[in-house]
Amino acid sequence: MKKVLVLTMVFVLAVMLAVSFSLAGCKQETAAETEAAETEAAETEAAETEAAETEAAETEAAETEAAAGPYDIAFVVKSQAQPFWIHVRIGGMNYAKENPDKINATLYAAKDDAAVEEGLAILEDVLVTEPDAVVMALINPETMAPIAERFIEAGIPAVMCGDSIKQYNDNYSAEFLSYDYGGGEMAAEYLIDYLKANNKPLTGKIAIHSALAGLVSLQNRCNGFQDKVMELAPDMEFLEWVYSDVDSMKEVTLTQDQISAYGDELTCVYLDAGPTLPAAIQVFREQGVSDKITLIGWDSSPEAIAGLEDGNLKGLVLQDPFQIGYQSMEAALKILEGGSLNLEGEIIPRDNLLPTVVFDKDDVGTQEAAEFLDPTLIEIK
Repeated sequence: MKKVLVLTMVFVLAVMLAVSFSLAGCKQETAAETEAAETEAAETEAAETEAAETEAAETEAAETEAAAGPYDIAFVVKSQAQPFWIHVRIGGMNYAKENPDKINATLYAAKDDAAVEEGLAILEDVLVTEPDAVVMALINPETMAPIAERFIEAGIPAVMCGDSIKQYNDNYSAEFLSYDYGGGEMAAEYLIDYLKANNKPLTGKIAIHSALAGLVSLQNRCNGFQDKVMELAPDMEFLEWVYSDVDSMKEVTLTQDQISAYGDELTCVYLDAGPTLPAAIQVFREQGVSDKITLIGWDSSPEAIAGLEDGNLKGLVLQDPFQIGYQSMEAALKILEGGSLNLEGEIIPRDNLLPTVVFDKDDVGTQEAAEFLDPTLIEIK
């Protein structure tokens, strides 16, 4: 009997131990499963939170951009009376029209190149409208420099287009200019090459006709021309510079008087700007002196192209007004997008010089030349 009782107790203990081990294993397995589930849930929650935050940030950025809309940029052009400024306008407005979601450009223009007071009044009015930026082709840099400074003081980026105010102050965001001095040098090199190619002596008198006194860009064109001629042909003699004051009738008188006064001694007449070049071409045509006197001028116009074609104008120095306008507008947008006035040049270079070229009769006729000379052919309407 005792033996049976002992065996029974042993059996019961064995069963209890087995059940205990089984329960422990189940508990361990359940804990591991719970921990894994909790980890997975936490990871899922973190991923969902990150996705929600990213979506919210993207939505906020999109809403901010949509609220801002395109930047308002005032485009103040010197005038629309001359082809050069028409081409500047086409370049700038083409860039704006290529980027309608980013730029809302408003065009302003004085009646002519000499309308200083009108140009100043336009800029005063533009300042009151508080545009996001202004691209300005200045009538008279000395007069316009103070108002350019006022744009900067108002937190409005100011991009100089075609003329510079840096000799008066440095309150501008960027400037895009022709390399005027270099263009004058190119004109001088063209003159010397032309004279040599046509077996003409490197002597005689040279007349410089400037459109306006005191305009630095024009002074650079004349200085570059005179300096290079004297380097290449020191026996040449320069007459005292004369000024047409952007008056075609005055240019006619100046050209006629010098042809009459110096006759065969006059080797070259050089004009530094486009507005009065047609008048000089017409005098040469009427007097038939193009074989004796070499006429060289600046800037494209239908009359200038006709002068090249009929031989009365020998060389035409060409800026790239389309690119001046185009790159000025592009710079204004980049400065705005960078959130800066760009006074230290951190967004784009502040001072930008665009090269010139010299065309003669042989350069006229190709499609590329036609578009360069007349950007109305590629104007976006």
